[in-house]
This record gives sequence, structure tokens and C-alpha cells, in this order.
Amino acid sequence: MGLERKDAIFIVLILVTGLLAGGVGAALSSQVFIEPGPQGPQGEQGEQGPMGPQGIQGPAGPQGIPGEQGLEGAQGLPGVNGTDSILQILQSRNETQVAISSYAETQWHNFSDFDPSMEMTVNVQQNSRIFAQFSGTQALQSPASIWIRITVDNNLNSSRYICTLEQPASGHTMSGHVEFLTDPLNAGTHRVNVQFWIEEEPLNILILDRTLTVIEVASQ
Repeated sequence: MGLERKDAIFIVLILVTGLLAGGVGAALSSQVFIEPGPQGPQGEQGEQGPMGPQGIQGPAGPQGIPGEQGLEGAQGLPGVNGTDSILQILQSRNETQVAISSYAETQWHNFSDFDPSMEMTVNVQQNSRIFAQFSGTQALQSPASIWIRITVDNNLNSSRYICTLEQPASGHTMSGHVEFLTDPLNAGTHRVNVQFWIEEEPLNILILDRTLTVIEVASQ
């Protein structure tokens, strides 16, 4: 009887101890699951994604208005460049008709023998050049031939133009032009003449209108 009582008391202590242990464990478990844990460290940033496709190009703008074309520059005198300048221009014209039947063939004659306006004296600066032009018209009856040239100081000669009318051609009016640019000249006066050469039949040649132009060109 005494042993059974002790056993019962021991069993009751075990139960009470188990209950207390269970309650304490439950309380501790509820504290563990209810309170949040500390926040973990922030993760690394992810890689940048690929760039999206390029947008469609917009339409082209309207074409601009084209600029106006510049004016064409005037043609310079033969052999004269942009550093040269014109100092003076002289010109003489005559439209009288002159028969040259009295002049000998195969030699040069001056127009000034019958027309003083076809000779000019020009006073130029040192190293200036003279640019001379002659235009004339001749009436020929076949057979006839005449040459025309310009001279400066009777020793500088231009090229020549030639008017010829051979048999059996009838009468004809011919025009010609010749021009001449000298080398640099010494300062002072220089004489410009127009000359003609009769190759054949001066009786068949009539000198008509004529123009002589003389220009002084200063080289820089």
C-alpha cells in the first residue's frame, strides 16, 4: 500500500513536469516563429538587358532652292593677266572711200598717206605695253589682193590679214581684223601705224570703212 502511493506521486510529478516542459517548449516555439529574423544583405544588381531595335527613320525634308548661277567674267585682252591695268584707250574711225590705184605694188604703204587718223602717237609709262586693233573693209574687183598689218615704231609688226579675189570672180566686199600686243616698252612716245601691201592690181581695190584702237597696258 505504501509503495503504490509513492508510485502514484511519482507518476503525477512526471505528468506535471511533462506538461510544464510542453508549455515552455510551446511558448519558446511560438516566440521563434512569431518574431521575424534579421534582413539579409541586398543582392547584386542584375545585368542590363539588350538595347531595343532602332526606330524607323523619318521622311526626308524638302529639297532647298538651288542658288543662282554667277555671271560669267569678261574675257581679258590677249596676254594680259589680272595684275595688269589699262591706263588709256585711243580710237579713230573713218568711213570715207579711197581708191589706191596710185600706190605701187609689192611694198608696204601707210594708211596715214591718205588717212592721217590711221596713225597714232602714244605717250606711255616705263614698261607699259601697247595693245592695238584694226578692223577694215575693202571692195575688190578680180584679180586683186591686199595685205593689212599694224606696226609700232616701224619695227614691231603684227601678223596680217589678206583679202584676195582671183579671176573669174566678180567684185566682192571683204572685211578683216588684226590685233597686236607689244612687249614692255620704254617710257615716252611710240608711233602706231596701219600699213597695206598691194600684191596685185591696185586699180581694182577700194578702201572702205576702218577703225584703229590703241590701248596702253601697264604691267604690275
